[in-house]
Amino acid sequence: MKGFCIGHSYFCNTKECTNEWMQDVIDFDILPMLAEYWFDDTDKLQRWENILHGVFQ
Repeated sequence: MKGFCIGHSYFCNTKECTNEWMQDVIDFDILPMLAEYWFDDTDKLQRWENILHGVFQ
């Protein structure tokens, strides 16, 4: 998506990358940030929440 990037620093602060750790990054860092960006577009937020959670299924 043009104009939208998630910085690599979210993914650099661990010695072991587990699914649980990645889910925490998504749930407690990425999704709250997106909720602030798209506070007026809940459909877009829900779509990306489903996409990001779908990675772990």
